[in-house]
Amino acid sequence: MDKLTQRRELGIFDVACVVIGGIIGVGIFFTPGTVAQRTASPGEMLAAWGLGGLLAAIGALVFAELSTRAPGHGGIVRYIHAAFGPLPAFLFGWANWLVIQAGALGVVALVLVDHLVLLVAGKDAHLSPDVQVALAIAAMLLFTGTNLLGLAVGKRVQNALTVAKVILLALLALCAFFVTAKAPPAESAPVVGSLGSRLASAILPVLFAIGGWQQGSFLAGAARRPQRDVPLGILLGVGIVIVVYLMINIGYLSLLGFSFMANTQKVGADAATAVLGEVGGRVFGAMVVISAAGIMNTICMAPPYVLYAMAKEGLFPRAFGTLSKRYQTPVYGVLSQGLWAVLLLLVVHLLARSSGAAANNHLGFLCDGVVFVDWLFFMLCGLALLLLRRRGGKASFSVPGGAWLALLFALGACAVTVGALLVLPLPSLLGFAIVLLGLPVFWWFRSERRAS
Repeated sequence: MDKLTQRRELGIFDVACVVIGGIIGVGIFFTPGTVAQRTASPGEMLAAWGLGGLLAAIGALVFAELSTRAPGHGGIVRYIHAAFGPLPAFLFGWANWLVIQAGALGVVALVLVDHLVLLVAGKDAHLSPDVQVALAIAAMLLFTGTNLLGLAVGKRVQNALTVAKVILLALLALCAFFVTAKAPPAESAPVVGSLGSRLASAILPVLFAIGGWQQGSFLAGAARRPQRDVPLGILLGVGIVIVVYLMINIGYLSLLGFSFMANTQKVGADAATAVLGEVGGRVFGAMVVISAAGIMNTICMAPPYVLYAMAKEGLFPRAFGTLSKRYQTPVYGVLSQGLWAVLLLLVVHLLARSSGAAANNHLGFLCDGVVFVDWLFFMLCGLALLLLRRRGGKASFSVPGGAWLALLFALGACAVTVGALLVLPLPSLLGFAIVLLGLPVFWWFRSERRAS
């Protein structure tokens, strides 16, 4: 028996902090401007965030029930494997490790370094690309090393960073209602298209900013009472995120006005400056650093358990299914997640140097395909719940009307993948190609296991 199952570290609050840490990254400081650009009024903008929040809430309910029907580490890998078998489960784990988590870790590390410089040296300070990438790699290695020390250490870091960033976001939103001076009005180009097309375009960045609740399911096997703590932790985490995101968007509107939001790429920085004046820039830098650190720790802590679960199912090398005797962590999973992300960032940086572009532009293009890939597998999760319900069996947490919610979530996820393919065709196709690249790897690995 794995020793990790004898030392269950996570309660409801811990799972919720992993969920919040996986969702609230750095997007909420920049994405609202993009959403405003793609909508025609404050009402439409808030409607896009509301629809995204509704889909996230339905997804949380679906995942909450799935976590009790297919308990244990791995989350999506476990749910898809239970419903559809090993191949689609492997393809998700492959894409999750190769691109989804590694690309996000690199992008967020670069953002963290940028805003750490802003915090320490002010807005006029700049680093060379080589130094920026070196510091980003150092940050990635720091959080990788932290999570080698066990879940007890990782969860304390996670909880502290999550509480700090939720409090800071809530304070910024509340301050917006007490500051009367607004940003100067800005001219914005009229948004064309029907209401439906505008909302479809606006909801994609919303879903990028509000996705990530699956992180809490990745390490479900470490929950003290998994049949209760995991579903309630997922629901609590997503509920807090929805409230905070709606608060901060209403705060941005109150403080800056809709026209100004639609004409800025740094809505969070503008809001902090409007509230605090010159010192606001450095305060904003601190907020982004804390938030970025939180999601980096999440990525280094939770996704390695996907590789651990895959190894236990015979879908990954056996070594990834072993735990450290001292710290009871999946050492190979943590190291491969962190070190592969470092290697990916280095390769992208070298390519960027040769093309004269910034590394985060290339990584950002790679991560744009994540929306398509993520929601493709979310659709399978909705269908998995339908199938597992039809097979019968009891679950400690059963969503009222769960079959209809699962179907609605699957249809919503299907619509998102189609929308991503239309709005971001090249990144989406690249993401899909990386998924398909896992097919020969899967067949090779299975043949090797049979031979051995």
